[in-house]
Amino acid sequence: METAQSGVSVQDALFNMAAADAEKFAVLFRKIRKMYPSEVTQACLSYLAQKGLDGAGQKMALWLAAETKYLKVLFDTSALPVEIATKASTAMIKADPQFLVKFLKEVEPLTFTPQVIRALTTAPVTADSSLMRWVKKLTEHRDERIRSRAVKLLCEICPNKAQVERQMLDENPRVRANAIEVLWNTKTVEARDLFNAALADTNHRVVGNALIGLYLLGAPEAFSKIAELCGSQQVAVRRAMAWCLGFLQDERGIPLLQTLTKDSSPVVRNRALRSLSLLQPQETVAA
Repeated sequence: METAQSGVSVQDALFNMAAADAEKFAVLFRKIRKMYPSEVTQACLSYLAQKGLDGAGQKMALWLAAETKYLKVLFDTSALPVEIATKASTAMIKADPQFLVKFLKEVEPLTFTPQVIRALTTAPVTADSSLMRWVKKLTEHRDERIRSRAVKLLCEICPNKAQVERQMLDENPRVRANAIEVLWNTKTVEARDLFNAALADTNHRVVGNALIGLYLLGAPEAFSKIAELCGSQQVAVRRAMAWCLGFLQDERGIPLLQTLTKDSSPVVRNRALRSLSLLQPQETVAA
C-alpha cells in the first residue's frame, strides 16, 4: 500500500477500497489500518457519515468500536466538520452497543467549550438516566453557548410543554431560541401555544423561531407576520426575517427579500442576498 508515496490520501484510498469486492476490501483494510491508524479512524468516520453501514461501513464500524477510541476524534473540532461528526456518530450508535457507555466516559472530563458543544451535538437523543444527568448538569453551565446547546438537547429528549416553559424563563436568548426550535416538528396545540407566547419575546431569534414553528404548523398568519417584521425599525429583526424567508424558501418571500437587498444595513443586505439565492438562480440574484 503505497498511499503516502503515490500522493493519494488515506481517505481516498479507503473509499476506493470500499468499492472492491468484500474479500479484497477486508485484506486491504487490515493492512491500511495498521499503517495509518489515526488517519484511517478519520477516514472511516467520514465514510460512515457519507455511506452509512453498508458492507464496508460495517467492517469499519466494528474496527472502530473494538480497537479505537473514535469518540476522541468525534469531539476533536480540528479533525472533522461537525456535520460529518454528527452523521458518523449516528452510524456508530447503531453499530456499537457500548456507544453510550463510552460516550459518557469520554465527555465527563471535557472542559474545552468547542469540544463540549461538539459532544452535545453528537449525543444520542435518548432518555437514558446517565445521559440525562450529564445534560441537565450542563443546562446550568456558566458558558451560555454550552448551556443553550444543552437545553436544546434536553428539550429534544423530553419535548414537553413544561420543559420548554422552564427554559423560556432563562435570561439567555440563545437558550430560549433553542427551546422553541426543538418544537418545530411538533404538531400539537401545546406547541402552537408556546409559539404564540414566544412572539412576545424581546429577542429577534426567539421570535423568528416561533414564526417558523407557526408556519410549519400551517398557521396562515405566520407568513404575514414575517412580512410585517421585514419593515421593522430594528436591524436585528429585519436580518432575522431575511433568514427566516431563506429557511422557509416560500416563493412569496422573493419580493420581500428583493426589497431587503436594498436595505440601509449591510448585514441585512448580505443576509437577504444569501436567502434570495436559495429561492432564485444565482444569475437572477446577481442581476
